[in-house]
Amino acid sequence: MSACLLLYVSLPNLGNVFRAATADGVTGTFTADRLSCFSHPGHETCEWSGTFRSAGGLAPREDVSLYGTGREGLARGQSVAAVDVGNRGRVYRPGGSHEWIFTLALMAGGYGLFALLARRHLMPPRPAKAAAGRA
Repeated sequence: MSACLLLYVSLPNLGNVFRAATADGVTGTFTADRLSCFSHPGHETCEWSGTFRSAGGLAPREDVSLYGTGREGLARGQSVAAVDVGNRGRVYRPGGSHEWIFTLALMAGGYGLFALLARRHLMPPRPAKAAAGRA
């Protein structure tokens, strides 16, 4: 069950995560509008939301967040270069992102659990004589 959950979370995001890592998408500008912060024990995570306008003049995307921005990263009304990789609700800096590391770790964990379960339940049991000889 855990293996399925890990793969369910990681596999659908692979395309967007790798496009984000290489900043492969539609270029444009992100204009900051609203800062949202979430406090965790001993840590605060902040992210700017705003509008993305593509360089090609496509319709602007409202209420998207810019990945990797913190409280000090931008100011309200400030515009910066950004890339839309197709991730709904999020755009990225042109330098790419490191989201792929966590997604790849989830995927590896899911496949690792599947391999462990397959080995445990699909492999024939060891002969009793060989197991006794090793003890």
